[in-house]
Amino acid sequence: MDELTSLGLILLLALLAGHLVRYAHVPEVTGYILAGVALGPSVLGWVSHENLAALQVLSEVALGLILFSIGSVFEYSLFRRAGRQILYLTLIESVLAAVLVTGGMLLLGLPWQVAGLLGAVAMATAPASTLMVIREVDSRGPLTDNLLGIIAVNNLFCITAYSLVAAAIDLTDNLGGAFLPTLYRSVFPFVWQLFGSVALGFLVGLMLAGWSRQVRETGEMLILLAGSILLCVGLSRLLDLSPLVASLAVGATMVNLAAQSRKLFGTLAGTDPPFYAIFFVIAGADLDVSLVPTMGAAGLLYIVARALGKFIGARVGAQWLRLGPAVRRYLGLALMAQAGLAVGLTLAIDDRFETYAPQVSTVVLAAVVIYEMIGPIATRFALVRSGESAMSGEGPRAVFEAGARG
Repeated sequence: MDELTSLGLILLLALLAGHLVRYAHVPEVTGYILAGVALGPSVLGWVSHENLAALQVLSEVALGLILFSIGSVFEYSLFRRAGRQILYLTLIESVLAAVLVTGGMLLLGLPWQVAGLLGAVAMATAPASTLMVIREVDSRGPLTDNLLGIIAVNNLFCITAYSLVAAAIDLTDNLGGAFLPTLYRSVFPFVWQLFGSVALGFLVGLMLAGWSRQVRETGEMLILLAGSILLCVGLSRLLDLSPLVASLAVGATMVNLAAQSRKLFGTLAGTDPPFYAIFFVIAGADLDVSLVPTMGAAGLLYIVARALGKFIGARVGAQWLRLGPAVRRYLGLALMAQAGLAVGLTLAIDDRFETYAPQVSTVVLAAVVIYEMIGPIATRFALVRSGESAMSGEGPRAVFEAGARG
């Protein structure tokens, strides 16, 4: 099947799956992922590996748009008010997940290098599926605000942790070599990936903010936005930077420097559903469900330990910060999803650490299959039960809106 036919099939089946899963009260994103699994090489094979490779650029652009939207969380006035709280919450839930996974792998007898890499990857929470569920259920409130902040900061923490573990592995594996060159080779990728990506995103965001002052029509605004995100993602790939971090930085720069930013983010929210559908169906098609039975004890431990770390860490952090009962009860559940960054780090490990890659890849890729299925469902459950969703009946949000109308 050629790429255009595959793309048409992806969009139409995504729409169908999104409608069907509503009857089961399951998030649309889960329907998209299941449609992708069915279409992909591991089940029906209607979308081949070659099709997926050709369509990967669309997936990267969609992810860039998603991270751009999440970047609005870094608006100075908002982040000054809640930034420290978000940083503490993210640090506690991420570190606890990493510690539980790393400790569990060491108890299983895996090498410390494998345990450390799996611990670092376990910190990642998928921003794309989480944001889509928030939009679908139209959720607003303290839990939603904290969740958005955490998924914005979490990936920065994860990349930092992975870079530190990778540097430690490089240094210990090359103890007999020259120290300074080894240190440079170990540390430079981290500095380049993190700070280089932020710098690129800032420059693209600066251009976008300046140009947006001259644009008035919605169509021109979308052209400007699409061109900026394409440029950002393309330059990130060319310079071996992180498209996730760079796109996040574009959104953060835009929301703080452009008066029209809210209008732009609002316009984007009404026009990006096809990109979201393409992204999640391709993500589902990329999942290899045959890996799940092969993950063994290490895979089961990774899934359980990461889930416990996220849930307990978020609860402990929320109690320590004296946040509301809805945040304490449900924040951990909303952090279960894991996908893009975890897969990206797995590919980086394949390139950098051939000795440890097979064990890491088997565990992470199998876990991602499960987390991509249950993560959006857990997020939806948390948002609806917290009362912050428009679907929450007589929850806090419904009462507040009824009072406002009265």
